Amino acid sequence: MAGGGTAQAMKVSDVFIVVGISILVAGFIMHAWVSSEQYDFEGGDEEVIEKSFVLFKGDKLEVEISIPTDHLLEVYVYTATDSELTKLEPIDESISDLFVMSSYNYQFTADSNGEYLMYIDFAPINGNESISQGDIFVDVQRNFLIDFLPYPIGAISLAFGIHKRKEEKSTDAIDAELD
Repeated sequence: MAGGGTAQAMKVSDVFIVVGISILVAGFIMHAWVSSEQYDFEGGDEEVIEKSFVLFKGDKLEVEISIPTDHLLEVYVYTATDSELTKLEPIDESISDLFVMSSYNYQFTADSNGEYLMYIDFAPINGNESISQGDIFVDVQRNFLIDFLPYPIGAISLAFGIHKRKEEKSTDAIDAELD
């Protein structure tokens, strides 16, 4: 220690407990921290937003887009391995009560492993020059539960650390005075 003092060495059980809890908390944060992306339209020009995903065969990509009603929307998915461009059709569409915002839902299922690019093309209707905002929410539903892999690893590490701590406590020397 810098102050010239001494400190006890960290026990192996404590290391496994800290690592296990850290992995579990990181897993919870990884799954809970899903937010939509805000975007702004400026002027009457067409805008394209591009997103990249690594998907396995059978993974589903669900996209929910909220845009002003005075804009057109087209969503394409490009498969890098097949060099194929697929236009997605909305599976669900809703318009707000004030006829200001429209919400579209799209779904895509990967037919092979690889990198996929999603292009979202926004175009104003009739040359609308307004400045407006919208939301994009993307959800990837994995066919394999690879996203849940940190949970058993963290739980095993935590359980091993607790087991080692109990084992260390049972072998500690007991100081006692005998009469």
